[in-house]
Amino acid sequence: MTQAEKICTNVSADIKPQAVTLANAVLAMQNKIDQQIPIYDQMPLAQQVTVGTGERMLRANPAVQEFRATVRDYAQALSNLRSIIDNNSAPAETSSLDDLRSKFKMAK
Repeated sequence: MTQAEKICTNVSADIKPQAVTLANAVLAMQNKIDQQIPIYDQMPLAQQVTVGTGERMLRANPAVQEFRATVRDYAQALSNLRSIIDNNSAPAETSSLDDLRSKFKMAK
């Protein structure tokens, strides 16, 4: 069983394939973020670029922007996954012993 399948163990069967796919995407983004944190830590927030007129300007670092976008997407996907897991739980299965007990309680 994969980690994504473990995360989605209690999701109802009708939505489980989509939940597992989303869990895999969340895990992939988490791995990318974990790999990039040390690099991001060393990146400048802005960089100087030369525009067409020859002027030097300070612009946002595109690599920093991409990292931040990935973190935002990860946070949103994680929130969506948690919502799916919380709102689409499969009903708890009752054991045959529980079924027997409930039958005897009704018989009284």
